[in-house]
Amino acid sequence: MEHTADLKTEKLDRRIVRTRQSLRTALMDLVKAKSFDEISVEEITGRADVSRATFYLHYKDKEDLLLDQFYEMAMERVQDFSEFPSSFWLAALGAAGTENPPDLPLLKIFELAEKNAGLYRILLRGGSSRRLVDGIREITTQAFQNFLVNKFSNELQRTQLPLPMDLLVAYFTGALLSTMVWWLEQEPRMSAEQITRLFNQLFFPGVRTALQLDRLPNP
Repeated sequence: MEHTADLKTEKLDRRIVRTRQSLRTALMDLVKAKSFDEISVEEITGRADVSRATFYLHYKDKEDLLLDQFYEMAMERVQDFSEFPSSFWLAALGAAGTENPPDLPLLKIFELAEKNAGLYRILLRGGSSRRLVDGIREITTQAFQNFLVNKFSNELQRTQLPLPMDLLVAYFTGALLSTMVWWLEQEPRMSAEQITRLFNQLFFPGVRTALQLDRLPNP
């Protein structure tokens, strides 16, 4: 009996995942054809082939759906970041004497934004909804906070940081999102590789100095 209940729960979970994915895909398709402000819930549900009632079981409105899409992408990038060892990130900050930080991890973020430029413009500028801008900042902050805690928990416990962790997270989030807004609005736009290199040159030296990483042993 307990096993049967587990199977029903698993089927329900799969159905929820499929429904949400269908709604996210429908929204992404519509965003390519028209502005976000012009898209209605009816259009989203029609393209996803689900009812309005089903939509509202999962999301409050289309902004909620869009933020869910961004959350999925943010968590994927955190997973990408986590695949690199902590020694790699310390090297990127210059603790190992590297003059230029590696581009690869942050390059993936800018490449994703470049691939979905229309979507990111909506997300970062918020369209007619300030809630989108606040939501993106909150999700990015949470993702970076989770990354730091999960990746550097041992180092953080052994080291007394010279600045509050919340400030470091806020600084990274603000710098990244502001850079992305500026970059996506440029015509012609520099490549993802170029903007990543510029962001790294602006961000990492200041963090290295603020964290006093020269005092830490090389990884």
